[in-house]
Amino acid sequence: MLTKKQKKCRYCKNLFTPFNTLQPFCFKEECIKKHNQITKEKKQKKAKKEFKENDKSTLLALAQKIVNKYVRLRDINKPCVSCGTYQAKWDAGHFFSQGGNSSIRFNTLNNHKQCFRCNRMLSANLVPYKIEILKRIGQDNFNKLEEKRNDVAKYNVEYLQRLIKVFRKKIKLYERKFRSQNG
Repeated sequence: MLTKKQKKCRYCKNLFTPFNTLQPFCFKEECIKKHNQITKEKKQKKAKKEFKENDKSTLLALAQKIVNKYVRLRDINKPCVSCGTYQAKWDAGHFFSQGGNSSIRFNTLNNHKQCFRCNRMLSANLVPYKIEILKRIGQDNFNKLEEKRNDVAKYNVEYLQRLIKVFRKKIKLYERKFRSQNG
């Protein structure tokens, strides 16, 4: 019969026999409380670190997330822009990629509801996407996107904060609209 090796508790420093090799502390009430308190403090510290209101990279990521949410809501009754499916896990896919075309990354004419498969597995499935985007936005708007896509965009903190605020309001309006239609 194997005997379990004793360990020293991380908090009270007493020896205990763990249930498994990963157990870092004994299960005395004060040690559990101490562990829960430290875990809670670490989570709070991490949350504060993750969101800084004036951190440009954080705001850029948040702005993209909010614009994408808006696009999925705007296109809620439309099929995937590339394959036409109505049932899927949804993304907001860019025709001109957001990485190489920073000046139009937040332009909603360049961003449409797209299924996970087309967007991520088929690299946006661009051939049928282009056919559908021309139907949705028209040739003139597509040409404007194409012209503007190579511009360099330098987003400042104030612009990103304003963009986030505007799209949050648009999201609320769409959510109210769909609640009233379904309620």
